[in-house]
Amino acid sequence: MTVNSSNAPGVKSLRHHTQSWASTQATWRFYHNEDVTFPMLSGPMLGLARSGVKESQSRYVLMAHDWCHINFAKHHSKLDKTKMSHALDVGYELQASLLVDANTGAPIAPAGLNLLTSNGIYQCRSQELQPKQSHLDSLFDSIHWQEQLHLDKPLVHVVDREADSAKDLRRLGSVHWLTRTKKGSTFRHEGQFKTAEIISRTISPYLKGVISLRGKEGYLFVGETTVELHRKSEKLASAAPTCRFVMSLVTDDEGKELARWYLLSNVLDVDATEIATWYCHRWNIESWFKLLKSDGHQLEKWQQTTAESILKRLITASVATTLTFKLYSDSSDEANEFKGFLVKLSGRLTKRTKPVTQPSLLAGLWVFLQMCEVLDTYTMDEINAMRQIASSFFAQSV
Repeated sequence: MTVNSSNAPGVKSLRHHTQSWASTQATWRFYHNEDVTFPMLSGPMLGLARSGVKESQSRYVLMAHDWCHINFAKHHSKLDKTKMSHALDVGYELQASLLVDANTGAPIAPAGLNLLTSNGIYQCRSQELQPKQSHLDSLFDSIHWQEQLHLDKPLVHVVDREADSAKDLRRLGSVHWLTRTKKGSTFRHEGQFKTAEIISRTISPYLKGVISLRGKEGYLFVGETTVELHRKSEKLASAAPTCRFVMSLVTDDEGKELARWYLLSNVLDVDATEIATWYCHRWNIESWFKLLKSDGHQLEKWQQTTAESILKRLITASVATTLTFKLYSDSSDEANEFKGFLVKLSGRLTKRTKPVTQPSLLAGLWVFLQMCEVLDTYTMDEINAMRQIASSFFAQSV
């Protein structure tokens, strides 16, 4: 039997507190402490990112970027909420960057968090509230900051169709990037302006192998050509830079199309198959959002009343998810035994084909930490006495 954790008003008590309310008050004071700054809290997160990149065996490391709506429509105490897609979609918009291993697709660590409010943008790298910006302006500021982190391996910034803008991609200069374009977007190809869909018809894709897409296996077909980053509607004073146009198609065993992407990238020294695989790895950031929201930290139930406090807690939660990533990716016998133990503690149902999941590890870890606290706080005689008391209420041995 598992009690719904969303019913709990706050953090469960630690051993130096007498009750959960005291723990909740201590947490409130921590997130409202002016000396607790975003850059200070981000230090451990970026430290894990640096060590994870250094341990990676891949030549490049992917930086997946995406946006996520955090709906707080029923939280009337949050006065700095912003309207997002429609009148009932109010809360904060999170723009996040997640480092991903280019070879394995395993998530490494978050390396950038921005939170849009009605008053402006809070950033993990700066304590000051920043003025509102467009999605791409805010993203490109983050990208240029991440390039200055001087991580152990070169970055490839992976963005979905949000970055399908020729003039904005030209702004990135020598920064490595990969994005998806819409089928109706135009580019200059072989001296003529053509849509991505028409360009793809000139490509003969080849079967490259089996790939995992959103938990399912499919057959990957890839083909490529070169295009100029020049839209039909633009007038340029000089020649536009060229980039790779990669058409990737994923089908099932029966040949049914599962996905078709038109990809653009300025990374020239890898195979087109690797470009297509990198884009598949972008899905990890969607899974990470799910871990923050419905499958793990229950983000949309957090009771902090300001975006500043929410971002501080998000940074802290990101460290927890990063440690979970590290355990999940470890295939040693010791790690596998511990993962199996945590899954049992979590009470989560998992598939036979995937007995360990990140949400089950996170849930099991919290139970395990509570067990450790109990063992530190009570003697075995006291625990056995509690078992006897429990048996008298539940009419069986506990």
